[in-house]
Amino acid sequence: MYPLIQIGPFRLSTGGLVLLGTTLLSGWLVAAIARRRGGAALADQADRCFYPVVVGALLGARLWYGLFNWDMYGRQPSLFWAVRISDFAWPGALLGGAVALALWTRLRGFDLPALVDVAALALPAAEALGSVGLLLSGEAFGTPTALPWGVALFGATRHPTQLYYGLAEVLMLGVLWRLAQHQSPPGTLGAVYLGLEGLTLLLIEAWRADSLVFPAGIRAAQVFGLALVTLALYWLRRQSSAASLERSAGTPMREQTENSASSVPG
Repeated sequence: MYPLIQIGPFRLSTGGLVLLGTTLLSGWLVAAIARRRGGAALADQADRCFYPVVVGALLGARLWYGLFNWDMYGRQPSLFWAVRISDFAWPGALLGGAVALALWTRLRGFDLPALVDVAALALPAAEALGSVGLLLSGEAFGTPTALPWGVALFGATRHPTQLYYGLAEVLMLGVLWRLAQHQSPPGTLGAVYLGLEGLTLLLIEAWRADSLVFPAGIRAAQVFGLALVTLALYWLRRQSSAASLERSAGTPMREQTENSASSVPG
């Protein structure tokens, strides 16, 4: 565990460095993927959404953490604005970023489903990098284990939950990029990403020793994961129903719309 790195007179937080690296990687991936999938127009939309989404993610991550640590944050509300890299929570970041993206695209008239698909292809790689930072800084640590791949941390051999998350994100990335090779309705990749992310939280949170919990002892991240899986299934079901209606009608809705538009007098 290397929570701090000493470089001359400076002591740098590994968590902060990895967070910065993750943000830079996300920005580069989002721009590259958007350009590949939608050309310059979609890349421009992605660029203009990036910073509002980052701000929304940071605010959501801190708010989530603070609310589940209200005994400390309630006494010192200034902590919500403090530079405390360790006091962020991934579910809040995902929720805050999603809300910011939805609001910003609505305000600017951008293509939300296409941008969601871009984010789905970019986020797993950034999260995999972030998991390495969690391991280095000793955050999101696991429960004690006797398994041979356990890591020594805080006086015990523990599940390397950070690496479990990283491996899950790498597998997720492979699945999403494979799906991206096939034509699918806009937003499908985003729905699959949410479902896989939710499943990851449901499974791996069971091995975490520092989970944020509700008063009843229920792990907040698992509740959030279940909500993501439910949302993803609902989203995919709606898309499947819409596709079935198009097939039963004989003419795709998109073609009907285009034909109607072409018949309107100029």
